[in-house]
Amino acid sequence: MTISPRETSGGERPVLVVGAGPVGLVLACELLSQGVSVRIIDGTPAGSSLHSRAIVVWPRSLELLSRIGAAEPLAEAGNRLDAVTYYSQKRPLGAIEMSRLRDTPYPFGLVIPQDRTEDVVRDRLIKLGGQVEQGTVTGLDNTGRRPVAEVEWTDGRTEQIEADWIIGADGAHSAVRRLAGIEFLGSGEDVLFAIGDGPIEGDLHGNELLYCYTRGGALGLAPFGDGQFRLAVSVPGWTEEHAPPRDLFQRVMDERAPRPGLIGPLKWTTIFRARRRVAETLRDGRIFLAGDAGHIFSAAGAQGMNTGIQDAVNLGWKLAGVVRGTLEPGILDTYDSERRMAAERVVLTTAKQTSWGLFKGRKEVAVRDTLIRAARRTGVLQRFGAPLMAQHDVTYRNADSLWQTMPGLTRAVRAGDRLPVFSKHAGLEDDSPAGEGRWPSVDAERPTVLLWAGERQDDAWVKRCAALRASLPDTFPVRDISAWPGFAPLLGKEPRAVLVRPDGHIAAITELDPAELRMALRRTRVMLGTLPRTARVGSETVTELGAGAAATVTPPADKAAKGSAPAKAAS
Repeated sequence: MTISPRETSGGERPVLVVGAGPVGLVLACELLSQGVSVRIIDGTPAGSSLHSRAIVVWPRSLELLSRIGAAEPLAEAGNRLDAVTYYSQKRPLGAIEMSRLRDTPYPFGLVIPQDRTEDVVRDRLIKLGGQVEQGTVTGLDNTGRRPVAEVEWTDGRTEQIEADWIIGADGAHSAVRRLAGIEFLGSGEDVLFAIGDGPIEGDLHGNELLYCYTRGGALGLAPFGDGQFRLAVSVPGWTEEHAPPRDLFQRVMDERAPRPGLIGPLKWTTIFRARRRVAETLRDGRIFLAGDAGHIFSAAGAQGMNTGIQDAVNLGWKLAGVVRGTLEPGILDTYDSERRMAAERVVLTTAKQTSWGLFKGRKEVAVRDTLIRAARRTGVLQRFGAPLMAQHDVTYRNADSLWQTMPGLTRAVRAGDRLPVFSKHAGLEDDSPAGEGRWPSVDAERPTVLLWAGERQDDAWVKRCAALRASLPDTFPVRDISAWPGFAPLLGKEPRAVLVRPDGHIAAITELDPAELRMALRRTRVMLGTLPRTARVGSETVTELGAGAAATVTPPADKAAKGSAPAKAAS
């Protein structure tokens, strides 16, 4: 018998999320925050893993996690990462400094065990009314109008769950991917690393991620704080069946680290096989894949979990909008095209970093070191390396190839790029990090129109803004960002209307022309006739005065006092 999972009063079935790692938990929180019912299952009890697995959270992930109120607790629990530093033969090559990022409330990464990250996000899930159920997906039928998952519970019972939507966030060995018949495609040889966690006594910086290259191999060191580190050692010829011993790590530490260090007893060690795979599609009808279920990469740059968090937010706001009827169903097609291209790009960049770190020939090592040192001296390493590592340069441009998604030589943004604007779901407006007031807020659930005057904020500008507002439903979120600092190098000197998605990516940049803007809204799949009658944007209070009238935007008292927010929007 098929049992529909707890239909809501409106007849919708809860979204079924399979996998309660960081990606599944974030996605469930995103949906619950937007009023979408969720059922999340996982076959592994919380905290049962011996290994901490993914340990770095980059700035872009923190920005997105702030939407569900998880960024601040993580920042308090983790160890701050200010820089990523590269060495060759124990000599410095250069550093990427997260602390120099200026367009984010989080100019740092975090080193934190994955189980602690899961604890923080699971706490948010519980506060939102969700819970993780212990069960394993053993079957999947996607031939009917709705997919049906067969779930075996821990007590031996089996349940057939019919859901409107099923999301596989169940890791690299995803049962959802396998049962849906989606191929996991990849190329290149696997690279072996010995990894482990434990104490190191010595003069090692407590807030830097170190990559130490030698002709004999590579060593990575990530600080948890309090003298505890993650160690990763390339071991291409490893054939042993037992776990790598402490002596192996100590020998490599002596050979490759820039400073001496004595490794204490390790909590655990294992062999990690760095593979490069991307699913042939991230969507099959009403079934989606997210996180490691859809893509896996080399561990270089610690991009895996962070890429999965971007999957979760990208899918979350789109699926919630479709379920609530504010977005057209066709927008879900963009999840696969956007996130698979992003994953392919991470495969490329992490594979390059892995191969560069394993160079053995004198000539290729010399060329690599010369190029990195030149990039450091000219500022290129910081200019392009910091956004790449932080995942700020992820873009959803309309591109035919990966190279078209690479950043340009200027800071000017285009449709698809990230804009430094931020959002939080209802009830989280006061949970803001210091410095977030430097940038405007956007709606957490639907696109927002941002008005940019450039150098021409005159009477003509005011009239054009009024005409544009009059063309939209009177509750559609519209913000004048002309008074906010920092946007001139991004948006230029000419007046513009910028349509920004809830995840902070630009959907379109148009002239201040109502017809052009409405066309952009239609391309973004916004259903203008179904918009709610209230407009909430971050911590700002918006008083809507009707079509064509000004919308007064009152910033929080501390922002107003600092003069960091405009007094009017499209006034």
